[in-house]
Amino acid sequence: MTDQVAAAEAPEEWEPSEVQRERNEWRRRRTLRSAVIAAGSTLLLLGVIGGLVVSSPGWERVQETYFDWDKAVSSFPAVLEGLWLNIRVMVLCAVLIVALSLTIAVMRTIRGPVAFPLRLVGTAYVDIFRGLPLLLVIFLLGFGGPALSLQGLPTSALFWGCSALVLSYSAYVAEVFRAGIESVHPSQRLAGRSLGLTYGQTLRHVVLPQAWRRVIPR
Repeated sequence: MTDQVAAAEAPEEWEPSEVQRERNEWRRRRTLRSAVIAAGSTLLLLGVIGGLVVSSPGWERVQETYFDWDKAVSSFPAVLEGLWLNIRVMVLCAVLIVALSLTIAVMRTIRGPVAFPLRLVGTAYVDIFRGLPLLLVIFLLGFGGPALSLQGLPTSALFWGCSALVLSYSAYVAEVFRAGIESVHPSQRLAGRSLGLTYGQTLRHVVLPQAWRRVIPR
């Protein structure tokens, strides 16, 4: 008896009306029609571009230079070696960029007249390296760095190329971190100091965790 009462009181499963089903079917047909038209127009455009490229006078030379299968197979090991080097450079530079940019951002947000030299150095660094093109920085360090023969520093192009990437991109990432730090309400700093935390502890345990979450893409 109890099961019958519970079954009678249970709400019926919702089902769309006839009008709603017609709307859903119309939307499905329209989406399918749009996809077919988009695919057809894309294939037509690619066909026209491909026809123009293939019928051009220099197509045989381009085909021999860029689409030769034997050359692609013979150069594949070198491509893999370059890809592996690129991955290693990316990982190493990403770690160094985060460390340096966070340091610059903290230097620019330190308050008080005593920290003015740090703020000045951070501001000058950001303004200079954001104003210089990356290619120019690579040329300056790639050719000028080894020529200096500084004691204790390697002269390899890889080292100075990574240094150029780190110095250039750190200026941009530092501004992102600075915006995140300054977006934290001052009351958070005051709350940390009222609990007995030092300035460094407040920055590490209160401000930076909130700033980090705000600047990470979601």
